[in-house]
Amino acid sequence: MASPDFQIHISGGTVSIDDWRQANVAAETDLPALDEAQKEAALKLGMSDVEYARGVLADEIGRERQQERGKRLGEVIKDFLGRSRQAWELSSLVRKGIDEVWIARFEDAGRASKVEIPLELADDVVDSDDPFSRAKFDRLLTENLESSAVRKAS
Repeated sequence: MASPDFQIHISGGTVSIDDWRQANVAAETDLPALDEAQKEAALKLGMSDVEYARGVLADEIGRERQQERGKRLGEVIKDFLGRSRQAWELSSLVRKGIDEVWIARFEDAGRASKVEIPLELADDVVDSDDPFSRAKFDRLLTENLESSAVRKAS
């Protein structure tokens, strides 16, 4: 997939069970090299460098997976904007794992807006063509972007 024309930022809890499994079966030669701070953290936690490196690898795998999900979510949002003839442009997506949301930031002619998209809804529209989920997603974006336009006009 080509680089998106919007930014993607990942924050908080990105590691899934599958990410851990993948990191745990990786050959030791495929594990990332630890810097001094990571080696010190492993020592303080009573972990071997290899165990700690597997955690670092799991985090890297999770972040890459979420970056790809962000690209796909952004494409779904851009498709919505095209279908709805909204003048807004997607500028960035921020995944806040701790809050279980993607925050979509939009810009249009000097205006800015943001929409918080629950992770569960984002997963539904990225992973399936379920019309109910897509309608709920479209309604969320429409209501939030239209209310932003009204607030800016007043």
